[in-house]
Amino acid sequence: MKSPLNIHPPKNWQDFETLCLKLWGEIWSIPHEIDFNSDNAQGQHGVDIFGPVNGGKKYNGIQCKNRKLNLIDGSPNRISIRDIQEEIEKAKSFKPNLSKLVIATSLPKDQKIEEYVRTQSVQNVEIGLFTIQICFWDFFERKLSEFPRVYNWYVKNEDFHRTKSLSVLFSNGRNEMICFPKFQKTIKRYIVKDENVEEDILDLSLSLNELLEKYKSEEHVSKSGLKNFNDIFGRIDMSKNPLMPKIKWEQYCWLKLQITNTGEAVIEDYKIELEFEGDFKKIGAEKGHFLHNPKYINTVREYSNSDDSLIIVPKNKTLVQDDYFTTGNFYIEPKIGEGSAVKMTWKIISRDFTDSGFLTIIIKPQFHKVVVIAKVDSKLEEKEEVSYQLIERTGVHQIGYVDYFDKESDYNFE
Repeated sequence: MKSPLNIHPPKNWQDFETLCLKLWGEIWSIPHEIDFNSDNAQGQHGVDIFGPVNGGKKYNGIQCKNRKLNLIDGSPNRISIRDIQEEIEKAKSFKPNLSKLVIATSLPKDQKIEEYVRTQSVQNVEIGLFTIQICFWDFFERKLSEFPRVYNWYVKNEDFHRTKSLSVLFSNGRNEMICFPKFQKTIKRYIVKDENVEEDILDLSLSLNELLEKYKSEEHVSKSGLKNFNDIFGRIDMSKNPLMPKIKWEQYCWLKLQITNTGEAVIEDYKIELEFEGDFKKIGAEKGHFLHNPKYINTVREYSNSDDSLIIVPKNKTLVQDDYFTTGNFYIEPKIGEGSAVKMTWKIISRDFTDSGFLTIIIKPQFHKVVVIAKVDSKLEEKEEVSYQLIERTGVHQIGYVDYFDKESDYNFE
């Protein structure tokens, strides 16, 4: 029988020890003689399971170490050389003397540890002690299919025949999101002075009411060469009017993710890492305001030492089949005036399941165009300069937000 592609370790140490007892009972052909070691005040002497071999003339022992795949910080869990040394020393006290010690672990292969165990086994044999073998989880995956009785018991009790899968999409249900940050595109034109046009036509020191009063004359409009008042205002960079309070209109691409368990098994003890690649300033997560929402806790969190990665820590550590949750808000701060494509790679880390994928954020900036005229003396000095900046809107700072006097519809974006 072929073992499943995703066969995972048991959820707890008790089931792991039972699996070891059943599997090595078959491997050593002692299904009814193999047994758990008693746990008394003196300890187990490094042996969780023991069994008679060679017609009962010798004993083999098993030390079981069921461990989570990852530590709390997300780094891979490991069995150490010190762990091995301690178990070997304890096993020397087991009576009668062991013929073989198996250290069974649910962790993946570790070449350094395997080499150390082989070396210690040879040294033990040279002084008349037991041999040592370490069996990582890949050993279980390989061996289980050789013993149908144990395999069927394990699959039935642990439901590891069920596949695990996760869907990570944007809140719109897609794997691509388009953002339209808004900026100001300033075109500064240097043109030769024209004596037929009054030079104060773009006097930015005037208030809006003063401008209306100054340019309401049809004679003035006609003389200036402009068709109507809208043409006048379209050529005025209001952000430079010193009489109007201005606040920079910060632009972020705000995002949410929908996380869905699309598999046939429960996903437990998980978190999701997000890594961003592309041309942008930084990424971040929404935070609660100390007055308006002091108890707000975002499931998306920032790292203290990174501007291009985030981590999702769900409130509920268990995600059952077909269930989903929506993350809190996070953002990308784009570069001013620049479009780009940002790749967001996600990686789930859980107790017994890992997977990864990526989503795409397309940044398409929109621009409010402002034309500024500067006068020069000769045709040789005529030119045009283009620059991009945040829009400065009229408004005042309130506690936790900005109250803008104007409306977004007051601007024309292209």
